Amino acid sequence: MFRIGEFSQIARVSGRLLRYYDEIGLLRPQSIDPETGYRYYSARQLPRLNRILVLKELGLSLEHIARLLDQETSVEEIRGMLTLRKAQIEQSVQEEMERLRIVESRLQQIDTHGQMQEPDVILKAVPATPFLGRRDVLPGMDAIQHLVRRIAMTVPARMGHHNLGHLTVIIHSPLYDPAALDVEVGYLLLGKGPQSLELPEEEVLTLRTLPAVETMATLAHVGRVSDTHQSSGALATWMEHHGWQMNGAGRELLIQLPQSQEQDEAVVEIQLPVTRCAYPARRS
Repeated sequence: MFRIGEFSQIARVSGRLLRYYDEIGLLRPQSIDPETGYRYYSARQLPRLNRILVLKELGLSLEHIARLLDQETSVEEIRGMLTLRKAQIEQSVQEEMERLRIVESRLQQIDTHGQMQEPDVILKAVPATPFLGRRDVLPGMDAIQHLVRRIAMTVPARMGHHNLGHLTVIIHSPLYDPAALDVEVGYLLLGKGPQSLELPEEEVLTLRTLPAVETMATLAHVGRVSDTHQSSGALATWMEHHGWQMNGAGRELLIQLPQSQEQDEAVVEIQLPVTRCAYPARRS
């Protein structure tokens, strides 16, 4: 038997927490000295304490934990809940790492503002082009990247590479809403293609013709896909300086796809349809 201080050291939990669990009936001491009031715990109580801590880590309320313990939830059930919680934590960490990378790229953009050389913007006419793709409103960049990967894995395997141009993302959203992005993802075609093509998850790509664009301002982005906003900012600065304004949905052509999810170095051609401004260009 161990006094509460000794048991707290063995279990690596605070004595205050043990007293609280005693008060609410979640983990009673094995015995209490009637004369001194000292609480004594047994090593046989460690499995119950560990279950309490595990279920608490899963985000369950103490009332819910008490019910599960009374029902003698099996080890396999707890293992399943822990596995699910582990996946949720991993997803959260991945999302936080992406936010951190975006913050770092924004800081870099702030540091380099005013120091960048004139970007290599090319103005060109883009002809009407067959496009096999899917348009959807997606909840964030991760969902767009998942769709890009599914299309990249499916379409070349079904159609071969001889008739495929670049994998392309068309941004239809009039305003940037990270929780609801209206985008179209698919392949530019070099010739004729099927009227539709089904992906493994019952998503269907359909064929349409992208309209010709008389003047497209283009800039190549080399680096992380998540950093394309830096190149978009450089392109916007160039457009404003030279008297151009946007005139339609922007496109991003994935010239070189990332090699893996962990290594997302890519080459992306950012394309913005433009027309001459009605107001004078700003000059430095």
